[in-house]
Amino acid sequence: MNSVRGYISLFIAYMIYHGWALLFFLLGIASSNAWLIAIGSTVMLFWFGPGTPVVPLIIVTGMFIQRFILLDKSNQIKLRDKWKELVAKDKKKARDE
Repeated sequence: MNSVRGYISLFIAYMIYHGWALLFFLLGIASSNAWLIAIGSTVMLFWFGPGTPVVPLIIVTGMFIQRFILLDKSNQIKLRDKWKELVAKDKKKARDE
């Protein structure tokens, strides 16, 4: 993930799950549009809520985009193993809090 294609894939994955809501929120504030603010804040609050694995989803989606869409062969990690590792870390973090 530590390459230009890796950063591009992480940005695209972030925009898929969370970034568009942030843009809605900021555009809503800039234009005083209550609908954009409501949609953006609702989606952001959902993803920031407990039990939503947004970081593992973004990382695994970014790895998928990097490998299969941007055709970068430098990352040879198995996606299923990485997903299990990230979910286990997320569950452990949730238990510790």
